[in-house]
Amino acid sequence: MTLDDYLVKNPDHTYMLTVRGDSMIDAGILPGDIVLVEKGPRPGQNDIVVARVDDEWTLKYYVRDAAGVRLEPANRKYKFIRPKRSLEIGGIVRAVIRKY
Repeated sequence: MTLDDYLVKNPDHTYMLTVRGDSMIDAGILPGDIVLVEKGPRPGQNDIVVARVDDEWTLKYYVRDAAGVRLEPANRKYKFIRPKRSLEIGGIVRAVIRKY
C-alpha cells in the first residue's frame, strides 16, 4: 500500500503543502506538517480549507453564517477572518501527514 492509494482519491486534483504557523494547532495541524489538499469540491460547513483571503493564503475552518463566510482558526490566540475584498478556495484539506 502506498500513501497515494490510501489517501488520494483524485490524483489530478490533489496537492501537498507544508504548514507554516500555529493557527490550526488545536485541530492537530502543527507547523512542519504536510497537508493533502483536494481542489475542486465546494467546501462544507467546518471543512478545513486552504484559502486566499484578500491576497493572503491561510489554512482555516470554513464557516458560512448569516453575514457570509468567515475563516476560523483552531487556536485561541487568533481571531476569525472575514474577507473584505476577495476569497478564493484553493482546496479542502483531506489528510495531515507528520514526520517524526
